[in-house]
Amino acid sequence: MTALELNAELYRAIGDIAEDETLLTKVLKYVKDLASIKNSKAEAPAPDTDKRLDAALKKFHSDWGGNGDAMEIAEELRHNVVNNRTVETW
Repeated sequence: MTALELNAELYRAIGDIAEDETLLTKVLKYVKDLASIKNSKAEAPAPDTDKRLDAALKKFHSDWGGNGDAMEIAEELRHNVVNNRTVETW
């Protein structure tokens, strides 16, 4: 996916929780944490990508009330996905 497509998908996903102030607060906190990590990247050497991804997923998952490693989180997400996309017809 391109950055533009990811951006659009992010806004669609946020739209699904737009009425829930608690969830929006959690999303905002997580995004700000990611931004601070990005800004500090130049200052510190980056850890192994897999370890960094696993740590981010674990933090994200625990913030939302769960626990588990990256594989367990991915499996849970696969089982809980709801497809709300619509396809325009011609």
